[in-house]
Order: sequence, then structure tokens, then C-alpha cells
Amino acid sequence: MKYSLIIAIAFAFIRLNNPVFAQDTTPQKTVGDREVSLGLGIPATIDFHGYIGLATGVFPDYQGSDDVSAVVLPLVDIRQEDFLFIRGASVNPNDGYGSMGWNALNFGYDERGERKLALSFGPMIRFSAGRDEDDNSALIGLGDIDDSAALGGFIEVRAGNWSADVSTVSQDAGDAGDGLLVAFRSSYTAQISERFSITPTVFASWGDDDYMQGFYGVNSAQAMRSGATQFNAESGFKDVGFQIGMTYSLFENFLINGQIGYQQLLNDAADSPIVDSSNRSRDQIRVLFGMAYKF
Repeated sequence: MKYSLIIAIAFAFIRLNNPVFAQDTTPQKTVGDREVSLGLGIPATIDFHGYIGLATGVFPDYQGSDDVSAVVLPLVDIRQEDFLFIRGASVNPNDGYGSMGWNALNFGYDERGERKLALSFGPMIRFSAGRDEDDNSALIGLGDIDDSAALGGFIEVRAGNWSADVSTVSQDAGDAGDGLLVAFRSSYTAQISERFSITPTVFASWGDDDYMQGFYGVNSAQAMRSGATQFNAESGFKDVGFQIGMTYSLFENFLINGQIGYQQLLNDAADSPIVDSSNRSRDQIRVLFGMAYKF
């Protein structure tokens, strides 16, 4: 299974609470009731929290298709603040199958013991989705793009229930080699009740020449095999979109999660021969629903 590694890693962190680190090396400066901290992501103890489960949904066959298929994806969100996070897939296609990152350097600003602002930098691994030419008849002759896992980096800022991050990771782009995708995201979580929360998110992404050509371009050999018009896709913003996630706690340790997302392809991604035609769409809708164990 393509995402089995995500689930295996996530299970390894459930109930992991051993004090394996000797000390917290974060330096702090306090002025009155205000405190500023800066330090490495090396906690004094391990105390992960989050959830892990499975979700099913309906996604386009590929980014740019009007045809849809049922999918089953990992529903994962496990983290320890200022240390490590593991995220599964979502209706944001730029998330891939999931990612894992280390908050290597953390800045915090507190007032009266409450965290007002946090800024984190660090490396991350993203498990990116590829594309098979037999996924859809429009892709026949274009060749396969393999699923891939690659190292990149991220910057995240958090203030209360709001967060935003920028990440950049390379991934396989088929005949074009390895491409680079830079993803942007901003979210706000509204706690409607003790059990129910809603998280609206806006997102966008930028791809380099290799990424855009691999996923949206058609070279001369591909044009001969597929019959599609030759097309040179250049670097630029690939998409913008928004999603709404809803979480409801059924019991103490179980929750249900629903997501709906909209993605609009831009620039050369929107103008690609595999997208810009009567039976394919620049506008993409994805829906995901699942259940997870919370800890």
C-alpha cells in the first residue's frame, strides 16, 4: 500500500512518553509577565498527541481531470509542539500522502504563561503522489510519474488558533526529472463546542520548470505517443484553493473527520493540453471522510 509507511511511523509514536532526553536546552528571557524563548527542538520528555485512522473519499483521477475515483487515505495528525509532527493526506493535493517534520529551531513569545506567538524552522520529508498513465485515458502515452519521498524544509508560524506555513520539497516529475514544489498554507481552527471544531484553510503552490513540465507539459515524444499537442510548461504558481475540515469527538478516544476542498489550477497548469479541454477541468473538488483513534 502506497501510504503504509505513513501509518507505520504514526503507530510508532502512539503512547510514546519516555523521558529519553536529558534536558531542555531552550534559553529564555523574561521581562515582567512576558517571556521570549529560542531553542532547539530537543524536548526534555516525549509527549505526543493527535490521532490516527483511515478515510475514504472522492478525488479527481489526476490534477486537471473531471473524472473522479474513490480513494482510501491515511487520516493522521500527530505532533509534539516544538519538536516533531506527522501529517497524513488531506483534500489539499499539495500535501501528498503525508509528511513528517522536525521543528529544529523554535522561537516563542509568551504573556502571563500563555503562548502568543511561535515560529519554527526545520527539515521535513514529504511522501508525494505520482501519476500512472493508466489512471485515465487522457494520460495514455505520457508515461508514469512515480510516487516519491524526498527531504525538504519548512517554516511555520502559530498564534493562538491560527497557523501558516511554507514548505519546499522536491519530487519525481517523470521524464522531466525531479521537480520542486513550494507549498503555502494558512489555517484557523474554530472550536464550536467541546466536541466540534471547524478548520478553514487557504492554500497555494508554486512549481519550478521541471515540476510543471513533468506534470503538465507534453514533450515531442509524448506528443507522438499520445496524440496530445506538444506543450512546454514553465515555472509559476500552479494552483490556489481552500478547504474546510470538520472534526467531531464521538467518544473520549475516537473522532470523525470530514473535509471538502476546492482547487483552481493556474497559469501553465491550467493551459495544459491534459487540462484545458472540454471534458477536463481547471476547477477541482475533493471530499474526504473518516474515523480516527485519538490519544
